[in-house]
Amino acid sequence: MTVVVIQPHVSTFPNPISFEPGQSVQLGRRDTEYGGWIFVTTVDGSEGWAPEQYIASTDNPSVGIARCRYNAFELDTQLHEQLDVISELNKWYLARNRAGREGWIPMQTVAPVRSH
Repeated sequence: MTVVVIQPHVSTFPNPISFEPGQSVQLGRRDTEYGGWIFVTTVDGSEGWAPEQYIASTDNPSVGIARCRYNAFELDTQLHEQLDVISELNKWYLARNRAGREGWIPMQTVAPVRSH
C-alpha cells in the first residue's frame, strides 16, 4: 500500500533502540497513547518503545525476552511525501520512503493514496 503524508512526523528519539531474538530486556511502563507498546531498556542501556507482541514474558514481570529482531527507528516525513507501507502494528506503520529508508510512522499522519 502507498500512503501520502498529511501531517509531517519528526522523531523525538535520536538513538533508537534495537534488539535481537532471545535478548533479555527490562520492561517499563505501557504506552497510554498507543496501546500495545511498552517502554524497554536493552542490555546496553538504551531505552525506547517496543511492540508488546515482540516480547515474551518470563517468570520475572519486569524482564522480557525478545521474540524477534526489532529496530525502533522512526522515519522523519515531509508533507505530501509518498511512502510504501511494509507492515502495520499498534497504530504505527513500518514504511519505506522514496530514498529507500525504512522506519516507523504513526498511522494518523498519513492517508492512503487513491488510484484514479
